[in-house]
Amino acid sequence: MTDSNAPFNSAAAASEDARLVALRQRLGRLEGFLRDDPSNGALLIDAFETALSCGEWERARLHLQHGQALDAEPLAWRLREGDFWLAQQRYDEALAVLDVLAKTPQPPAGFAQVLLHNLAFIEFRQGHFSECIDRLAPTLEALAEAPSDAATHPLATTRALQQLWLRAMHHDGQLDRAMAWTRAAEQRRALDAQAAGVASLIAIDASDLAAAQRWSSASLSSDSPFDHPVEALVAQASLALAARDAKLAAQLADVALQRQPGDGRAWSTRGFAALLGGDLVAARAAFDKAVWAMASHIGTWHGLGWTQILQGDLAGARASFETALALDRNFAESHGGLAVVLAGQSLRQEAAEHAELALRLDKSNLSGRYAQALLSGEVKDANDLQRFARRLFGGRAGPLGEDMAELFQPSAMPAPKPPADEER
Repeated sequence: MTDSNAPFNSAAAASEDARLVALRQRLGRLEGFLRDDPSNGALLIDAFETALSCGEWERARLHLQHGQALDAEPLAWRLREGDFWLAQQRYDEALAVLDVLAKTPQPPAGFAQVLLHNLAFIEFRQGHFSECIDRLAPTLEALAEAPSDAATHPLATTRALQQLWLRAMHHDGQLDRAMAWTRAAEQRRALDAQAAGVASLIAIDASDLAAAQRWSSASLSSDSPFDHPVEALVAQASLALAARDAKLAAQLADVALQRQPGDGRAWSTRGFAALLGGDLVAARAAFDKAVWAMASHIGTWHGLGWTQILQGDLAGARASFETALALDRNFAESHGGLAVVLAGQSLRQEAAEHAELALRLDKSNLSGRYAQALLSGEVKDANDLQRFARRLFGGRAGPLGEDMAELFQPSAMPAPKPPADEER
């Protein structure tokens, strides 16, 4: 079966291959220089870090051992030993190195911040988001409270700490705390541009589109494109969806996927862009990848469920909305979407119950009202479906801001069969 996402999968693979080729070529040149000047510390550090960047672990190990043997900066090379294990996601080995370094008396400037970041990063990667936040809080909360003229150009370690701090709060669902911190840091001119990009996606989830626009624009207008955080691209794609610009949303999501081919939010946004553009096959493939990457994101299950409804796959849609309900039974859209599916399957009583629950949780819930229209017979065929959708959904925001009316096109989907008179 042809993968409908092959064009942007291929682009991502080609981009990554080109990057690796360039890094390996650079590594070869650096190693050539080192053969002529083996005691050059700057060259050695560059070669070690380049080897890590392109996954050449054995070559990185040789440079690490070489640097440690020179004994010029033993503490710095011990930190790089931690980097060596971190790059391979071998967290137990990294912790064994970093825990010893944490006991270093009177560490040099910058050392404590790097160590703090690396220890917190391990907690983040192991899914211990609360622990990561607690470790970072004293340093990062002090930064947001610093005088406004304290640091307009954060050090690289501080920039990395800001991004990790915001990502941890995002993953832990602490949206209000993250938004408050970002605004405080912004007001004091202590907010790094890349961290602002991370915050822009948090702002999308917090329904603050103005902040999302401001922070993502600031992030994408600074530094080199390779430094732009994926979150800023996804935030901009989500804003394009809110403006019903499916083409721009897809383009931005594709750029994000070239940077991080496995990013669940980028795949989800790509799915909504395809859904808005009427490409149900691409939408289905993108949502499948998104739920595989982040199985607990309820909005993505909704996107997948509606795509399956539009494709006539009611059994698949039912499974998707039931998965969303298992994640949170108090989400109106999960009940409403399931009600639509059950109505299409002629399970009238169950459909009515879920539609009522959806409207009890949110009296303006669109899918719950749509399910009731199916049950009442107001929607009977594809033309009725389109007219009803435009009357009910036109101009109303969907899961990521798209016009719900655009999701219901007779040419793109078979209408659900009207429910039978009798209950099954």
